[in-house]
Amino acid sequence: MSELESLFLIVLVIYLVQCIYWVAPGAAVFALSFRGRGKRKQSGFVWQALKTEGFLAWPLPPLTPLAVAVWPAFELNPEGVAFRSRNGEWTTVPWDRLTMSRSESRLRSNGAVILHAGETQVFNTSVVLERLRSAEKTSRCAMIQRWLGKAMRDLTASRRVRLFAGRSRFLRILAQVQLVFLFVAAPLAFAWLGPRVLWRVALFLLAMQALIALEFWTVHKQLFRHATSARFKSTLTILLSPLAAIRGCDLLARDLFSGCHPLAVAGAVLPTADFAHFAGEELRQWRFGDHPDVWYQETMAKLLNQAIRRAGTRPETLLRPAERDSGCVVYCPRCLSQYVKDAGGCTDCGFGNLVPFGGRAAPQNQTQRQ
Repeated sequence: MSELESLFLIVLVIYLVQCIYWVAPGAAVFALSFRGRGKRKQSGFVWQALKTEGFLAWPLPPLTPLAVAVWPAFELNPEGVAFRSRNGEWTTVPWDRLTMSRSESRLRSNGAVILHAGETQVFNTSVVLERLRSAEKTSRCAMIQRWLGKAMRDLTASRRVRLFAGRSRFLRILAQVQLVFLFVAAPLAFAWLGPRVLWRVALFLLAMQALIALEFWTVHKQLFRHATSARFKSTLTILLSPLAAIRGCDLLARDLFSGCHPLAVAGAVLPTADFAHFAGEELRQWRFGDHPDVWYQETMAKLLNQAIRRAGTRPETLLRPAERDSGCVVYCPRCLSQYVKDAGGCTDCGFGNLVPFGGRAAPQNQTQRQ
């Protein structure tokens, strides 16, 4: 293998690493097309040691950036905030004892990370919690419901998709030109003309990086006005790295839906059949998941039902298997696994009560109280 081929291989590997998104486990990830529609990335690879999950974005033209929808890992009620402590147990902290600190990507409460997301979402969520902490107890219930209702609006997510698709069009074109030049035109030029074209290639890449960085800064400022730190770091990275410049749209799309519930994002970008599948997962998780606060759980389930109906789907059809497998008599209401006999609990997701076909499932908290 020649030195040129070795260099090309190294650049290719580095570029593939650039295509990996690292997100908080459990985040919903969507691949966006040029027109703003998309599909869900079903699963990534989990890095348990760092508590993160990786997703590979499509590396070839036409580039499809990934958008990440993260929902905070806490539950609110008029009395306080519930979140998982470092040992994994649910802890409820009264509002008057709540302490918060935030970095660019993490929001911490009383020592525990309750949100791992982009700078804009971390900032906006801290503002919401601060307002709730200083509010009267009698007004917190309505404030929480307004916040949840706003996050569940698919129209908000749809507007952001259209805004992103329109304002990032030129940036996408520049990124794809950079990709083709770096991995096709430049290697061919070196193969045909030799090292004497090096300065021309370098000059073209520098000009493209400067143009991409300028366009990125402009679009990022329009989409994320308060994310000044992230904008400066991302622009600097694009200026220094031709590979990072290619994935400039990824940095915009990643935090496009900050503050939106994943179901609202799914309603804005997914086809009807894919939305129904995703909505069923979300609805069952909130109805039959492990949640410490009954009021918050019921409020979220109600809002999910309303959002699903607005999308033209009946929520009750998402709570049971579409088809009954031969010989099965019970199913798990949380993950819809089916069993030929009632073994007491689901071996796939651990839900404690299987439901006979034709029966009704009780939410997890109601089952525990019984």
